[in-house]
Formats: sequence, C-alpha cells, structure tokens
Amino acid sequence: MNIRPSARVIRHSRVLTVWALLHTATAGCYSAPALERPHFQRADDRRPIPEPQEETEGQWAFWDGTDKMIFYRIGQLFNLGRSIRTVGTWVGLASPVEAQNVNNFDEVPDSTWFTNRHAFARLSQDDLARGAGIGEGPSPRGGWTAISAKESLGSTPGFVIRDEKDDVYLLKFDPPLHPEMTTASEMISSRFLYAAGYHVPEHYLVDVDPRRIVVGPTAKFRGRYHVPRPMTDDDIKAILERVPHRPDGTIRAMASKFLPGIPKGPFLYVGQRPDDPNDRIRHENRRELRGLRILAAFLNHTDTKAANALDMYDPEAKYLTHYLIDFSSTLGADNADPQLSRFGNEYFLDFGTVGRSMVAAGFYVKPWEVPLRMAFPAVGYFESDYFDPERWRPTYPNPAFLRTTLRDAYWGAKIVTSFTDDDIDTIVQTGGFTDPRAERYVAAVLKARRDKIGRYYFSLVNPLDHFELMEGSGTDLVLTFENLAVLRGYAPSPTAIYRYSVRRRVRFGVDSEVIPQQVVIQSRITIPFGSGGLEAPALSDDFFLSVEIQTSYDGGERWSPRTSVYLRFDPLTKRLQLAGVDRES
Repeated sequence: MNIRPSARVIRHSRVLTVWALLHTATAGCYSAPALERPHFQRADDRRPIPEPQEETEGQWAFWDGTDKMIFYRIGQLFNLGRSIRTVGTWVGLASPVEAQNVNNFDEVPDSTWFTNRHAFARLSQDDLARGAGIGEGPSPRGGWTAISAKESLGSTPGFVIRDEKDDVYLLKFDPPLHPEMTTASEMISSRFLYAAGYHVPEHYLVDVDPRRIVVGPTAKFRGRYHVPRPMTDDDIKAILERVPHRPDGTIRAMASKFLPGIPKGPFLYVGQRPDDPNDRIRHENRRELRGLRILAAFLNHTDTKAANALDMYDPEAKYLTHYLIDFSSTLGADNADPQLSRFGNEYFLDFGTVGRSMVAAGFYVKPWEVPLRMAFPAVGYFESDYFDPERWRPTYPNPAFLRTTLRDAYWGAKIVTSFTDDDIDTIVQTGGFTDPRAERYVAAVLKARRDKIGRYYFSLVNPLDHFELMEGSGTDLVLTFENLAVLRGYAPSPTAIYRYSVRRRVRFGVDSEVIPQQVVIQSRITIPFGSGGLEAPALSDDFFLSVEIQTSYDGGERWSPRTSVYLRFDPLTKRLQLAGVDRES
C-alpha cells in the first residue's frame, strides 16, 4: 500500500528539518548569557611569546581588495553553516553570532587591541587634542635625515626621516590642488580613534624647511616597480616639487612617529594569527573590530583594510600590540584625491547595487548620485545629508564589519555619541585649517553624522546603561540607570517611562516571578527585599535576580526590546551585587 503523508505532516517535517540544520549549524556559536561570561576589565593577552614571523598576507592592497570583494564573498555563500544561520536569522529561527570577547556587562575589556578611554572615563580637552602624542614631534633643531621613500602613484607623497633625537617619522604631504586636506584628515581621525580606545601612532602637524632635509648615506628609494636603489637629492626634490609650498618656502606636513617595537606585518580582519598564542579569538568575532564599523562610518574611514593595520612586537615584554595606521582616506580625503560620492555608500565592486541597476534596466538612481559641491578644497567631499549609518560601506568588504550585530553597533554608537559638540570642536581644531569656515564645516558634518548614528542605533535597542545598585530605605534595594537616548538627545520624546519585572532565579532550579510587571516614570527601580520570597534564608551563592526593563516614549503604546540586569548574591558580603547585563535585539 502506498501511503502518502498529509500536508500537515510534510510541513512539520520540513520545519523540523530546518530546525535541525539550524541547530547543527549554530551549535556552540551563541553568545554566552551574561552570567556565564567572565567579569574582567583587562584581557590576559600580554603573556610572553616567541617572536612571530612577519605577516605578509594583506600587505598588497590590490590583491587583498580583490579577495574581499570577490573570493571571500563567494566563499561565504558556499559556507553552509553560515548560509543556514543567515536564513534562520531572517526568519527568526536563529540569532546572529555575537562577539566572543565581551565581559558580563557586554563591554570590551582593555587589551593589546583596545583600551577603554573617552566613553568610559572622559578625557580632558587637552588630552583629546593631544591624542596618542606624548612629545612634540620631530626635533625643531638640527637636520632631518631622509632614510627611505618610494615613488608615489595616486597615493599621498612623503618619505621617512630621522631627527637629531634618533626618532623616526613618516612625513606625509598634501596634494597640490587640496592643501591641508590629507594632513588634516590624518590629524583629526587619529585623535578620534585614539580617544575611542584604539592603538594608533603619534601624529604631529609640522612645518618642513626643505633646506633641513639631507639624504642619509644608506637611504633607499623604491621606484615604480618597488626595486630599491640609493636615494639621491633629486628624489627628495621631485617629491617636494609635487606638494604645496607656503609663501616663505616651508611645507606643511603630518609627521607620524614610528611605532615602538618590531613590525610584524598587518593583522587581518578574519581568522587568527597562528604564531601568536595570545590571539585566541577570531578577529571577525572581536567586538572592537566589529564596532569599528560605526567609528569608520562616523569618520568616513573607507580604507579599513589589512594593509592599514600593523602588529608590533615588543622585544622586552615579548608580546604583540595591534595598531590602526594610515588615516589619509578619512573625512573628505582619499589619499591624494578627494573622496568620491560613492565612497562610503557602496563597495568598489558592489554586487548589490549592480544587480539592482540591472533589474531596473538602468532606471535605478542611487540616492548619493547627485552633483556634490566641494565647499572647501581643504576638506574635499564630506557630507552628512545622504549619510546613512546602516547603509555605509567601506571601499571593499571587511569581514569583521560584515559580522557586526546590533549589540556591536550599539557599543560603537555609545562611543561615537560620547563626543560632545565641544569635544568635536577641540579635535577638529587639531587639523590646522587656515580657513575657519572649513574648520566649522568639518565639525558641523561630524556632529550631524554623530547624531544620525545615535538616533538610528539607540532606536533599535533599549539604550539603558551605567547601572548602579544602592541600598534604599529599610531593606529595599534601588537600581538606577541612565537612558543614553534621553541623556544625549536622541529619544523621540524627552520623557520616558519604564516597565519592569523581577524574576527570582536559582541556577539549575527555580525560575519564578517575584515582582510582577510595574511601570515607573524615573530611571530608578526599587526592589522591596523583604517580600516575594527574597528573605535572607532563601539566599545562596546560586541565587540571583533578573530585572527585565523596557522603555516607552509614547506613554506605553510601544515598548522597546528588553534590557536584563542580573543581581547575584555574594556570600562574603551577604548582599546582592550587579552581576551582568544582557540586551535583547
């Protein structure tokens, strides 16, 4: 007898098959809940290691770009586990892979990759202006000895010098049609990224007197085909003839001090470094690299490729530190040329926009395909009108950026929006624009881009932060917090209400609601400790409370996703303490 299954059975079997595939593809990939993540503020990644070999992959920008635009994307399509998970995320049956280096409060610990700075503890205006610099730049006394240079085709002209203190600097100059554009972009962007927490070189704005430049006896010049030969005075003269001079003959330049240690090539935005035992997390799963996408969008840092990253080995401490370098393609600059309107809006080879144009038979007009007016040659093309934080793209796909989840983006948005108007004005002043209108323009565009980032990402999560637990009257506990959307002016309404409930949980045991859903109008929740089964005899080190909070800006018609705050009983102090935060996205 031929028995055919019913349509209902077929549907159920298909659902079970999809669920099984999703479970197989995503097993072990979910981010651990807050209570299972460690509480640490500094990563243990400074252990002595043998000196690594120099990384060569990613050094050649053309091949790296070709790989990321074509071969990497194709490889991702044929990655069965990733494809199934992506489909599962679209239909709500799976969650994206969250960052794997966050602590129990969903924050990034200090490490050789990142150090929490301005968003964690505000820097002074002097510190913001100083950036990574701890000195005064190249010595103003004595000659500067040129020790290396290369022929520049389409990139920023410059060469390497050693001053009388034996410090080594890379000098970068501006293109003749856009004086101040490239050097200002380097100065400004390096300071924002340093304040955010990234490791960057020291950058200084300097005046170069060509008469002080002397060619070193062992100086090398790399020609068009990168074949080194002895450098001559004519090589220096040829470079300096192609850059703008001031009336007194001096030349404006940006001096980037060589990093301490031994260079070991770039770090990649995917995988791990096999010769670094401290490198225990895949780079595309590091939040500071995923969240860099939001900082890059803010600064229009379109050239976030491996070649603009560098690992430095400390021969004394014997570990690697990971740096971001070369910010000449940020703001309105693209090395020696202004940014094009498509930069930041699509990849150099963007299959999505190509396909859309083909389907529309040429009638699809990209939103950014409008004539742009260059307000100031010293700025280049830099705008905020068409800027879309979610649509923003670097020049070619970045594997870490492709993995950015909403929680990663919220982390980046918190950093971007931590810069006040005064902070932005201070940092932009370091660009040294001679026209104050250009300075005001750059600052205004950055403020507008910051605000778009804040409004967009703070609307997709419940942006509650800076939780504190205090003792109230009697035996009550008081949980306070800040609403970053309200505090920083990105909420749809200046007033908000919060609804919350409290659940009593015991590890591997009881899960019960002890305080039913309630609504408060202040960012302050009182937990009556003496009620609802929370008496002291019930406490143990396995006991914790989960406070689940939602926010509404329209009087309770619509509620945000949840933010869950965990309180755990500490048997030493006999008190409940903050134990972690989870965000629903």
